[in-house]
Amino acid sequence: MSTHDADLPESVTEAPSVNDGRTSRRRFFALGASAAAGLAAAQTLEAQRPTTRGGSPFPTRPATGNAADPSAAWSDPVLRLVRRITMGISPDEVALARRLGYAGYLDYQLRVANIDDSAVEALIATRLPMTQMTPAMLATQDGNEVANQLADATWYRAAFSKAQLRERMVEFWTDHFTISLNKVGYMKLVDDRDVIRPNAMGTFPALLRATAESGAMLVYLDQNRSRTPTPNQNYAREIMELHTLGVNGGYSQTDVAELARILTGWSTTGPGNFVFNRTLHDRNAKTFLGRAFPAMATTATDAQMKGEGDAAIQMLVQHPSTAAYIALKMARWLLAYEPPQAVVDATAATYLSTGGDITAMIRTILAGRNLMVAPAKYKRPFHLGISALRGMGATVANIRAARQRADQMGMPVFRWEQPNGYPDQVDWWSGLVITRWSYMQYVSTLASTTAARVDSAAFRSPDTADGVVAQIATRMFGGEMSPDLRTQLLSYLRGGTYNDARVRETLSLAGSAQEYQWF
Repeated sequence: MSTHDADLPESVTEAPSVNDGRTSRRRFFALGASAAAGLAAAQTLEAQRPTTRGGSPFPTRPATGNAADPSAAWSDPVLRLVRRITMGISPDEVALARRLGYAGYLDYQLRVANIDDSAVEALIATRLPMTQMTPAMLATQDGNEVANQLADATWYRAAFSKAQLRERMVEFWTDHFTISLNKVGYMKLVDDRDVIRPNAMGTFPALLRATAESGAMLVYLDQNRSRTPTPNQNYAREIMELHTLGVNGGYSQTDVAELARILTGWSTTGPGNFVFNRTLHDRNAKTFLGRAFPAMATTATDAQMKGEGDAAIQMLVQHPSTAAYIALKMARWLLAYEPPQAVVDATAATYLSTGGDITAMIRTILAGRNLMVAPAKYKRPFHLGISALRGMGATVANIRAARQRADQMGMPVFRWEQPNGYPDQVDWWSGLVITRWSYMQYVSTLASTTAARVDSAAFRSPDTADGVVAQIATRMFGGEMSPDLRTQLLSYLRGGTYNDARVRETLSLAGSAQEYQWF
């Protein structure tokens, strides 16, 4: 299969560039700050414009000359796919995708069971042994170190796993089923390992059922404290509002109260293991979403009483509102902040016809024509931090220092307190440009540390200003770097003494550029 699949449309015309001539480091950052200042406004305008371009179902991009959305210059469908389903462009990833072609590479990433990820998993098992411990063992460990090893493992996998699409979906489902590490401690490690990761590319019903029996989820939303005759309604509300139906999905406050009664007895024991406790269960008659649950005799078995909750969860996963809600969220994650309704509807139909198969829904969303006309999305801090390590080719023996430095950008993993997850909105993150620049400078200067290192020699081939910028364009941008940025980087590199420090500063500037903030 060729790099440009025959069924994909041609790209839109690249926006004209502006040549500012010789660019100092201060001037370079000033340009970035100016673009960032208009970022939220540009996104607002983009979302409001009703017109279409070339038959595209999306709103038009910002006006020519606005640096907010660089995707008009992204003409290669394969590179668009690499950007969208990985944690960042790297030479190896681009080479693999080009060899397989659009459909082949997507298929490779979707068939996650066939991907050999033993190298990164062996590294994590060796360097981060707490990730292998049982809940009982974790309960006896230092909580701060458990949290650090969980976060380190998350970063290692995101940066170096071959199953990059799985890592993107793990991030998505981690936000969808948010659990704050600050409240549940080591139980979040168990949830990540035994619930989210094994089910991230499976089916939504299996994933929901697993989260419903996750000790971390039950503790986070106070379900472990729910009992008759005064059940706690937190989990019953959030499983409908945030996990399945959506806030406008057709349920009432009465349904929240009734589901809370149905779920009494779903609790935890020991170090956070799921248990059904019959003494906490409400055996009286209930009605949920129009279905009657008759009263149960005292002789009812544990399985029969727990079965009420199982049945209610089955009702939720089969509900059309769940199909529509999950389809919309996945399309927003993988395609665009405001995806075309036709794509959402098609994805919801896929959900219903496949029993909530996640990979089938991804295929529907990422059909080549959809992605080729989709506007760019803004990298959240976690995504940006990982993409810098991948794009600059960092070798990492201990990722903790880089991870903790990236936390200054405002997105430490598993630390969002509210049950709705870290925002996937450009206006939430667009005001933090200084910390983003600072992180790029940090990564680019990893020269001699034993924990992590960026080898600038890989960018100095040939060892000239033109050679360095050509390597940056290839390694960090997949070859699709705007002429304007290329000119700015060359101007800076030639504007002082050509040495290793100047090369590393140029790497930092490339990672700080507006077009590197998008994917």
